[in-house]
Amino acid sequence: MPRSFSEHVAREGALTLRDWLKSQVILSTITLVGLLIGLKLIGIGHWILAALAITVVDLLPVLGLSVTMIPWAFYELVFAKDTRTGLLIFLLFVIIMVLKQVLDPFVRSASLGISPWEEIVASVAGFVLTGMNGIGLILGPVVYIVGKKVYRTSHPVNEVNGRGSRGYFDRGFGQSGQASSAPPADYADAIDITNDVEEVPDE
Repeated sequence: MPRSFSEHVAREGALTLRDWLKSQVILSTITLVGLLIGLKLIGIGHWILAALAITVVDLLPVLGLSVTMIPWAFYELVFAKDTRTGLLIFLLFVIIMVLKQVLDPFVRSASLGISPWEEIVASVAGFVLTGMNGIGLILGPVVYIVGKKVYRTSHPVNEVNGRGSRGYFDRGFGQSGQASSAPPADYADAIDITNDVEEVPDE
């Protein structure tokens, strides 16, 4: 039975949020593994608890690794007078941050079905439109992906001069505009918008 437009948007939103959480788990696992290995090699006491605590803080919007690891490195350098530990903690911070920045777009695009460039642009747009609020980094891609999925379901193929062709939302960045002869898998899952339109009585 065809779903109404609002039901379709709600369903795609729930699926997108699930996929985003999945990508977040993957990235957090990468962070945790990197911290476990790095802190163990540095020789930090209670390195497992330290790695878990830093990973949990890293999950919070805006905060990230810099809130914990930079002050920790500063403390070791200035107050504990342990130059080796301070420099190694800072180096570990840089390595994990670079690794995350490289892998983040690809992990999210694999889970969410968008290209790395779309992920980056949507995140920046969400960040700016929400007044530089960290939650915009999450909402931007989620809103973009839901809109893209709804559009693709509503407009499976655009016919131009008798030839199948896809618009931007059908292909994303840098992909061919030539459409496949087969309809998309979700074509049969039609959207019925009539349930969202109120009937106007005849005068």
